Amino acid sequence: MPESTTSPVVTATDTGEMRTATVDLTVAGRKVHFQLDVPAGPTPPIELLPIFRSLTDTFVRIAVENAEADSQTISCRKGCGACCRQLVPISEIEVESIRRLVDELPPPGRREIVARFEKAVKQLEASGLLAALRASDHVTREDIRSLGTAYFEQGIPCPFLEDESCSIHPDRPLSCREYLVTSPAANCTKPSAESIRCVTMPAKISRAVRHLDAGKPNRSATWIPMILALEWPRNNQDNAKAPPGTASIVQLFEQLTGKKIPEQGQQQ
Repeated sequence: MPESTTSPVVTATDTGEMRTATVDLTVAGRKVHFQLDVPAGPTPPIELLPIFRSLTDTFVRIAVENAEADSQTISCRKGCGACCRQLVPISEIEVESIRRLVDELPPPGRREIVARFEKAVKQLEASGLLAALRASDHVTREDIRSLGTAYFEQGIPCPFLEDESCSIHPDRPLSCREYLVTSPAANCTKPSAESIRCVTMPAKISRAVRHLDAGKPNRSATWIPMILALEWPRNNQDNAKAPPGTASIVQLFEQLTGKKIPEQGQQQ
């Protein structure tokens, strides 16, 4: 968990329709300064997804630099898609993002991707795993590992996997961004606690973002299997009632630090 350099404070400076939120943290022994331009008015969390991705990439960069400083080498490479058959937990925010991404594909590509999702769901139903995945919010911590193992054994490729590479790499889920290994790539085809060395993340934005869902009316789950994104019930939240962008940023950093963060406003 990252720590604040002092008492955590988000300073929000008005610049018309946007506010600049700044926060300083100590992450894995390094002081990191964030300056984020955030919409001032009601902002559906999905509109903040680019910021969440940028924050994730910052933490991943720090984790990689620390691993390399410890003489470890990242094994992940383009064309090595073994991890793209794992159970990927995402937030409701990312569910909507994936739906939009699929909807924006040209018709032939959209039909192909939708067919892959549907094929995966049918296989999961035949394997007896579908019911547990649809009720992901009721899966206990003890059962998550075994469910993930059973899912991986099905060998279901991510619908966006093309030639063993991610076809939506810039838009891939946060948890995918956070998953890197230093163990031999060959080990990823039969992963176990003994054979896989994951890069330690100083903090996981993916988990904090999933907690943002907790404040939404009619929330259906704290995590959702990515493979069920297209069939997951929509959360029809009134966007006009969405919290201000800075409020979501404050909540995100509170989840990361485990501390209450006062928001200080400053007119400009």
